[in-house]
Amino acid sequence: MKALLLALGAGTAALFLSSCSDSHAAAAQAEPTPACSYKEGLGLALTPAGAAFIGVQTAAFSGRLPEGALLRTARGDFVYAVNDGRYLRTPVQIAPRGPGEFDVTDGLYEGDAVAVAGVQGLWLAELQAVNGGVGCADGH
Repeated sequence: MKALLLALGAGTAALFLSSCSDSHAAAAQAEPTPACSYKEGLGLALTPAGAAFIGVQTAAFSGRLPEGALLRTARGDFVYAVNDGRYLRTPVQIAPRGPGEFDVTDGLYEGDAVAVAGVQGLWLAELQAVNGGVGCADGH
């Protein structure tokens, strides 16, 4: 390459080298910001874009919640409580109230902020963070 540049002349070499700048190389190697992070006992922290993508909505708990707030798994019933911008999967005891809503009899306090929409997306993000693997939102 050095011999080729010398053969082309100094003016051509400068033109050839100016087509690749350091700013392009740095931009190509920048790591993408993860859409979420997880800490045991604290839960998920989402970026605003991650929360918008999942469709998370929150509301204050007042004794009953819409069905969309409930996560039913083989390990029990859960809701995602919100604390300092983190979503923590919290076990709850429920009693059916009527079509589309339920009473929480244990696991939450009046006024707790909980996710009422996007719960399935939060669960999938938590599973991916806990169990490993590479999600498509991680830029890979």
